[in-house]
Amino acid sequence: MEIEDKLKILKSLDTKDLISKIHQYEEELQKELIAEADFKAQNHDYLGSGDCQATKRILAELAAQAPETNEAGKKMTVADREAWLLKQRSENKELSEAIQKQRQVAFLIDDHAIKVEMARRRLAGAMAIIALRTQQIAFLAS
Repeated sequence: MEIEDKLKILKSLDTKDLISKIHQYEEELQKELIAEADFKAQNHDYLGSGDCQATKRILAELAAQAPETNEAGKKMTVADREAWLLKQRSENKELSEAIQKQRQVAFLIDDHAIKVEMARRRLAGAMAIIALRTQQIAFLAS
């Protein structure tokens, strides 16, 4: 193979554009990772499986305010208190808002994780193409 043919093939590989895309993908990945970390930091009270810290705090406040007697005028049992607290999840506005906010935060964290994963895959794909082109160049050099 002649030098001119090899040069034509090397120019057609367009590695300069690929390198700029890799830099772009690295910046996108960094941006997504920072956005995910910032979101988690801003919403740390609403993170976690089960009840989040904000919900637990409100439940603790409500438990301290629970009535001593039930509707029949009898002293509330542990089961009565638990039932009352469970009922508060829908009746207490602050608690229901905290539960809803936790669901929204969980959804948005999943959204951030998907964006980070997609950015990682784009970068990994570009790196795989660079590896392939490196092998092609080595082949042409031989």
